[in-house]
Amino acid sequence: MKNLAPSSPAVKRLVLIGGGHSHLAVLMHLGMKPVPGLEVVLITRDIQAPYSGALPGFIAGVYQFNDIHIDLRPLCQFAGVRLIHQEVEHLDLEGRRVLCKDRPPIRYDALSLNIGSRPDVAKIPGAARFAIGVKPIDRFLESWQQVSDTAAEKVRNSEPYAIAIVGGGPASVELAFSAQTAIRKAAGIAKDDTSSLAIKLVTADTQLLKFHNNRVKDFTRAELERRGVELYFDHRVTEFEANTIICDGKDPVTADSIFFATGASIPQWPADCGLAVDENGFIAVNTFLQSINHPAVFACGDAASIVGHPRPKSGVFAVRQGMPLAHNLVRFVTGRKLRKFIPQRHALALMYTGDNRAIASRRNWFFHGRWVWALKHKIDMDFMNRYARLPTPEPELQLKRGLTDAATEQALQEHVIRCAGCAAKVGSSTLRAVLESLQPHRQPDLEGDLAAAEDAALIRLSSDRMLVQTVDYFRAFINDPWLFARIAANHCVGDIYAMGARPHTALAIASVPFAAATIMQETLDELMAGCVRTLNEHDTALAGGHSNEARELAFGLTVNGYGHPERLLSKTGAQPGDALLLCKPLGTGTLLAADMRLKARGSWMETALEQMLVSNRSAADCFVNHGASACTDITGFGLAGHLAEMLAGGRVGASLELDAMPVLPGAAECLGRKIFSSLHSDNSQVRKIMEVGEGAAANPLLDIVFDPQTAGGLLAAVPGNEASRCLEKLQQLGYPDARIIGHVTESGSAEAAIRIT
Repeated sequence: MKNLAPSSPAVKRLVLIGGGHSHLAVLMHLGMKPVPGLEVVLITRDIQAPYSGALPGFIAGVYQFNDIHIDLRPLCQFAGVRLIHQEVEHLDLEGRRVLCKDRPPIRYDALSLNIGSRPDVAKIPGAARFAIGVKPIDRFLESWQQVSDTAAEKVRNSEPYAIAIVGGGPASVELAFSAQTAIRKAAGIAKDDTSSLAIKLVTADTQLLKFHNNRVKDFTRAELERRGVELYFDHRVTEFEANTIICDGKDPVTADSIFFATGASIPQWPADCGLAVDENGFIAVNTFLQSINHPAVFACGDAASIVGHPRPKSGVFAVRQGMPLAHNLVRFVTGRKLRKFIPQRHALALMYTGDNRAIASRRNWFFHGRWVWALKHKIDMDFMNRYARLPTPEPELQLKRGLTDAATEQALQEHVIRCAGCAAKVGSSTLRAVLESLQPHRQPDLEGDLAAAEDAALIRLSSDRMLVQTVDYFRAFINDPWLFARIAANHCVGDIYAMGARPHTALAIASVPFAAATIMQETLDELMAGCVRTLNEHDTALAGGHSNEARELAFGLTVNGYGHPERLLSKTGAQPGDALLLCKPLGTGTLLAADMRLKARGSWMETALEQMLVSNRSAADCFVNHGASACTDITGFGLAGHLAEMLAGGRVGASLELDAMPVLPGAAECLGRKIFSSLHSDNSQVRKIMEVGEGAAANPLLDIVFDPQTAGGLLAAVPGNEASRCLEKLQQLGYPDARIIGHVTESGSAEAAIRIT
């Protein structure tokens, strides 16, 4: 992540809103040609950016979900761009701030909008309740899957099912062809069987595809009619009702499901913010793709209209704007003269007809056939692969020849990409060796010592009150200061909950990379806002702290908590027969390592980050209430390492069931590809005290027990007769992945303290 360790201080900030086709080109350009000193932020509602050109193929079953979506997370990682998964609510154009739904405002020096469009029929009464728009595509796909399954089941049983599509342009035509193909295939009926499936195309125009030549219009109409699609011309929709389309001066059109794919419009908020718009409500821009009344704002794609050069709303034009936009954004922030962009007047249109054929249309050209589909498929997949097949970062180890032997150098090279988060801990073997060499001053009210390796320090204040203290601090593992601080704060209070105590106050340690004063202030503001957000959720007061300038963003807390001595939990109290319960899934270490290498899917990371925000507070209460004899939180040393600490002293052993481990989506795949955290190797040394069954030894998931966790869950030993009730309660409290992963056993040998099968 380039902007976590910048080679030059950030002095300006470019904010991109939306992950549309034009912004994809901007991100790729910035990845290939980064601008030193420029911080770039992408704010987007969708992490998976759909490619509309391949949507008909997906509907028809030719493509899978990942085939038609561009994952913005690895692309942003490649470009060194901050990714913020949020919806924008408003722009403060005078203050140059972007206001989001659920986080602090983001200031900008330059702003670009690529927010797409939606069908304008959405403004018609009843549309939101009784009809489904083809955009936003993610919402359409959710509805389409339900409609497709229901329709196929009905048709398979020879029951009638009707789908109505409002619109007469390419999107409506392709949807009619593709929907019919998909449902017939799923129902297992002949492609020319029209007995029970009805597709109805409803348009206010007197013809289809009004911007195309007559040969295209005539062929498309004839082909739709040949396939039994019902065409309703001159039907202007005035209202939607349940299963009914009300038209001006015409009989209602009925259907079981109604879709609309009409002319485009955009949300109202850009105009409400003060951006100039054209007569149709689109953001008015000049030939530099720059707002005509706010020069620091650029807009592109369907959301924009170039004054004096109107063009149809089509992905083709959005794609062509990408590189001119990228160049002008860089020129604007660096104070250089902008370059004009005049869009082409005509573009090649390729429309899928649902039968491995497609229509090609450009001015007076018209072609149809399998070769056209082959051309469309190649164009679409080339576009997707451009943003999916990214160069993997491979930093070189900078060592003077002769300083070490070849084997050591190779071992160092394998771990030259160092992880952040709790995976940035010093290895347990190194830490243990250092702690054993220390002879700290003793205080009479300090319970235990450094060798005990408890999750927090215990200071007895009175017979019924104990002060519990802990500290944690690490480098940022994501390039969003606000979200990073929220997760870091949740991680830091975890040790207090692992002890069965309650956090009370905290002191912050914030390290901020050197940058322009405004950017440093904003970064610190986001860090502290995220920290306070989480601490407030835990009823914990921020009492002070310390800040410093550093090469990398880092954050931590010293947390004070209180607890009653009789309700506190320790690591080392487990009894034979206890069940081992884990409240949250494993896998953050390998996923974060994959994320650094551009190998983690955005959906995997979203789930992982959501889990890192889940508090252990309720789980701790649950364990105490069910008589837990020991507890710890699973963090940097991994499940096996922290379990080994629970078994220290050799009184008891443990047996684990590998198949019972809750695992985050994508973690098993990353481990199977040998993507390990930089702390993984040190953590795996605990295998010396493990007895691994034959099946577990051959299972790639075995490495999950060595995976370092950031903001991981609690592992508790609970009496066997309470385990089932405790597990049920955990799942009721919001820990759906909680599992019984093993049991505490009688003391085994030192070489086999942990058995795993």
